[in-house]
Formats: sequence, C-alpha cells, structure tokens
Amino acid sequence: MNKNAPDQEPPPVPSAPVLRRKPGALCPIISFNRTVGGKYKLRILYELKTGVARYGQLRKALIEATLEKTITGRVLSRELKELQERGLISRRQYPVVPPKVEYRLTDRGRTLIPIIESMMYWTLGVPR
Repeated sequence: MNKNAPDQEPPPVPSAPVLRRKPGALCPIISFNRTVGGKYKLRILYELKTGVARYGQLRKALIEATLEKTITGRVLSRELKELQERGLISRRQYPVVPPKVEYRLTDRGRTLIPIIESMMYWTLGVPR
C-alpha cells in the first residue's frame, strides 16, 4: 500500500488519558496557552534553560532568533514581567549603577523545557 495514497486515512494519533476538569474550570489547553502564550515567552524560557541571563542578553538572543527583527524594550519587559508573575522565571536586581538585573528559570519554569523542545522537534519534522 502506498503511504501517500489520497484514499487512505492517516494513522490515529495516540491519545492521552482523558483528563476531567472540574465544572467551571478553564480547559487545561487554554490555561496553558494563557500561561505561556505570547510573542516571545516560549523563546525566553528556552533561552534561560542554560542558566542566568541578563536583559540585554535575552534581547540579543531574541533578535537573532527572529532573524534580526526588532524587539522593543516595552514588549520584552512586558513578557518578562508576565513570566515572573506566573512563577516561571525569577528576577534578581542588584543595587548597582548601572542597573544589573538577572533572570533565571524557576523550578516550575524548568518543567516546561521538555515541552518546548518537543515543539521544536515537531516543527522541524524531526522524530524524537
């Protein structure tokens, strides 16, 4: 049989166990999207997987990742603030001039790295 035959149906996707949500609770997929959805949040989390990064390092990495597209300071600051509010990254500010701020993943943020990597493999069409 030809795998690419138009009359053949694709193989079924293995299903995860059915997760029951509490009545009135938000769908887990929508909740996930609200938590990490945004213009650059997933990329920021991925950049922090190797350790601490400063604001300028994150901005430079995002510019490189978007093929030199400009990242405004306002947008980056908002994304970082939202990630921090959601408990995915921590921010440490040092009392020096000029200001020195470092960002790192929290334990909760670190749990997202395998998910982000799976998304990257899927996007590239690379089996994992």
